Amino acid sequence: MKTRLQNFTRPTYIFSSPWLLAAAAGLLIMIVVTFAFHNLRLEQRLMTNAMLQKAATLMRVLHSGSRASYMNDLRKDYWSNDPWNVHVQRVVDHLAEDPELRFIAVVDAKGKIVAHSDQTRIGGFLSLPEGQERNEGTGEQSQMAFSIQATEEFGRVFETVRAFSTAFPAVMPMPMRPMREGKRGFLMHEKGDERPMMMRFFPEGNVAGEQHFVLVGLDMKEYDRTLGRLRMQIVMLSMAMLLVGLGGWFSLSLVQGFRISQKTLEDVQAFTSLLIAKLPVGVVATDATGRITTWNQTVIQLTGIPKNQVIGKKPAEVLPEALSAFFEATGEEGAEVPESSKEGSIRLAFGIRRCELLCHPLLITDSQQQYMGKVLLLSDVTKIRSLEQRMRENERLAAVGRMAGGVAHEVRNPLSSIKGLALLLKNKFAAGSKEQDTADLLIQETERMNRTITEMLSFTRPTALNLKPIDLGVLLQRSLQLIKAEAEDNHIEATLAVEPGLLPVAGDADRLQQVVMNILLNAMQAMEKGGKLAVTLGNREDNQRVELRIGDTGEGIAAELLPQVFYPYFTTKQGGTGIGLAISQKIIADHGGSIELESEPGQGTTVIILLPASCPIAPA
Repeated sequence: MKTRLQNFTRPTYIFSSPWLLAAAAGLLIMIVVTFAFHNLRLEQRLMTNAMLQKAATLMRVLHSGSRASYMNDLRKDYWSNDPWNVHVQRVVDHLAEDPELRFIAVVDAKGKIVAHSDQTRIGGFLSLPEGQERNEGTGEQSQMAFSIQATEEFGRVFETVRAFSTAFPAVMPMPMRPMREGKRGFLMHEKGDERPMMMRFFPEGNVAGEQHFVLVGLDMKEYDRTLGRLRMQIVMLSMAMLLVGLGGWFSLSLVQGFRISQKTLEDVQAFTSLLIAKLPVGVVATDATGRITTWNQTVIQLTGIPKNQVIGKKPAEVLPEALSAFFEATGEEGAEVPESSKEGSIRLAFGIRRCELLCHPLLITDSQQQYMGKVLLLSDVTKIRSLEQRMRENERLAAVGRMAGGVAHEVRNPLSSIKGLALLLKNKFAAGSKEQDTADLLIQETERMNRTITEMLSFTRPTALNLKPIDLGVLLQRSLQLIKAEAEDNHIEATLAVEPGLLPVAGDADRLQQVVMNILLNAMQAMEKGGKLAVTLGNREDNQRVELRIGDTGEGIAAELLPQVFYPYFTTKQGGTGIGLAISQKIIADHGGSIELESEPGQGTTVIILLPASCPIAPA
């Protein structure tokens, strides 16, 4: 997760492997270069074919024109007609008017010029070029060879050569000599053949036993200009392809980066949601409109309200007033937060369960300090408060124990002497006399003082428990049977509800009977005008403890007095000693359980006792 969060801030191209980027760039460059080279070769081939086509056309015109002129001359005067080369020269002079034609010439096998566009060169010699490339086309162009020559007179010239047939009427051509085609389209001569190159390229046939060739030289300026434009177009097109490819790669990188960013954001959101859901602290969050957006599992366990019933609602619609008050602040900048919405602890009852919650409200603002909502953190501190209460009680009991120990040593011995003296005095007075009654009163008060000291000492001495598996249901039935007569006399209706499958507890039956009887008698004394005494017994949700609830409909206890009910000698009843609940608490604590009171003035009091089960069932 940490790596994903770090990558979330990197440029998108970093998400791709450098080797992958290099391979993609190399492949793209290879494709662009191959495309450019192929197009350039294709355009060169097309331009060359166009030049060959024009040269072939000129050669065809030369042959057809000179033949037609010769035939026309024969019709006029067969015996005194001009030689064939004169007719050829006439056509050459006509063709020389083409601005793209640099020269056209007809030569014999020795290179002697028979006809030329420059008549001053007739009779001279023209060297036939070596190693010309043969055209790889079909038909008439397949009999032509060409080369590109750089000349001082005309510059770059596209030179084309082909055999020129002088087989006019009255002259028969000689049979053609078969030739061997060499590698890459060049005509190769047989080994030992010493004839000129042009004699080797073309079919043998002559007039008066000679072979003739026609040479055409075309201007390449337009060719070069056109090819230059094509090269520029190919370069521009290649650059466009390269840019398109780079743009595509960059777009893919952006898409990949976006997908990774989305995945990272989803992971962060999922992690945050999981973290909030698993927090042992309740989280209730509202948006800027004051509606609930977050309701985690801890809040569900505290309130018992499922998430789908609260999302989108106002806190006041689903939460108790004490909790919804934390969301009453507007959250606007500079607004004072009411006292009711500041951090604090509250005691609430959700069904039959009472708990104390530590509430911590927080405002949610963005980077611009704009209000976005509010969060309420809820911590269940019921157990912590109970432990604190136990610590205070243990400290108090320890102090009482130390005091009781001192009293035992300092008071008990003198009490024994006082009681002995009182008995001695009693025996010296007449029966029924005032003095004897006074001695009896002294003996009774001495015994009462001794019992008080004994009770005080019980807080310091470890209680020896005879632990056995006990069915609390049976124990409660026996206890209610003992108080049945007194309850009926006081118009009190006692009921017992035992949950099926009740777990046994490990306890001392006599000690637990003492606790139950003490609480039942206190409850009956609290209902002077009658009422209902409800006793319920069942397993807790974790199946690790057994819960005993004894409730009455008496006057109840004020909230400020509840923390003191377990103090020794604290009582709200006339004639009460205030030691019963303190001893009961110690007995329950010795059994590893807990005891607490819930009370509402005017509605009654409920005593809740939790005892560990002797054979707990593992939670599912």
